[in-house]
Amino acid sequence: MTDDFEIAEKKRKRNKMIRALCIGGIAGFVGAFGMMQLAGSGMLGELGGSREIALLIAVIYLIIAGILAFGLVSPEAGAKFLNVEDADELEEQRVQLTYGTGGMAAIGLALIVAALAAPAGPIPPTIAVISFVLLIGFCWFTGIRQRNQVDELMRSISVECGSVAFYCIALFGGGWAFLAHLEYVPGPQMLDWLSMLAAFLLLSAFIVTGKRGMMEQR
Repeated sequence: MTDDFEIAEKKRKRNKMIRALCIGGIAGFVGAFGMMQLAGSGMLGELGGSREIALLIAVIYLIIAGILAFGLVSPEAGAKFLNVEDADELEEQRVQLTYGTGGMAAIGLALIVAALAAPAGPIPPTIAVISFVLLIGFCWFTGIRQRNQVDELMRSISVECGSVAFYCIALFGGGWAFLAHLEYVPGPQMLDWLSMLAAFLLLSAFIVTGKRGMMEQR
């Protein structure tokens, strides 16, 4: 009986992982392809490599926020592919996940605003500045509110993520800047630093949760 249960549980987790990978992969491909098609059409202005990379990172943030939002709207469906035990766990974490989803969406939108700001993009500088400040302010607000909803374990994970992100930025961003200082490579643009901040913050979350065994399918 125990062996049958373990086999069924492994099959359930495997199928859940396959669903999650398929949903994430399809959403990522469609989002990235659509954004690149739009950027290449000229409708958004003459965007260079830095702006396109920022848009791609923004798409990743918005996709993650969209998937989380779907799980919050429909916990029963979300529990079938999100890494939670069941729909009840989504309900229990609704408040903190709502703040997290809002923060993720705000970072993605802020990157889009920065990438599409004038002179290369269609968003006027004044509107870009106001929008960017409001979005980052909203992200800060949701981060503080989310922190008040989590336990000590999640707070320590958050601190560790920030530490890992800092070292990644110092290593890769600092290394890039140093090589540019020696004129071995072109230097990073200001937007590249914003993209690295967002990208390494997200990467650090995967690194830390993976190291702690929290990526294992539930």
